[in-house]
Amino acid sequence: MKTTIKNAVIGLVTLVAIFTVNFANATTTEDVAPAAELKLITHLDNQPVFQLSLNNAQNAKYLVVVKDESGAIVYQETVSGVNIKRKYQLNTEELGVTGLTFEIVGKSNEKPVVFTVGNGEETLIVKK
Repeated sequence: MKTTIKNAVIGLVTLVAIFTVNFANATTTEDVAPAAELKLITHLDNQPVFQLSLNNAQNAKYLVVVKDESGAIVYQETVSGVNIKRKYQLNTEELGVTGLTFEIVGKSNEKPVVFTVGNGEETLIVKK
């Protein structure tokens, strides 16, 4: 009788541990931002063209906000899908900016992915 109770307790503890691990993994994966990459791909009419790649495995919505160095919003859009690729060409001469910030915010999380772009002789992109 003692072995039956002991086996039942061990089985119950194992079952609880399995469900706890699976539940913990399910909740933490949604809080992780997608792997994002921003790169300069070309220049058209002496203006830089950037490509933003969001490598997400599940269909999701993201808010993409482009700001100038003073924090004013230059461009904003909502994108959705899987493995999203978008190209952006902003007229930096018309805007009169020397730096830009790309912020990508997932609709399911509050952790934005931020890229800063410096416009000098050589365009420098830094992920924060």
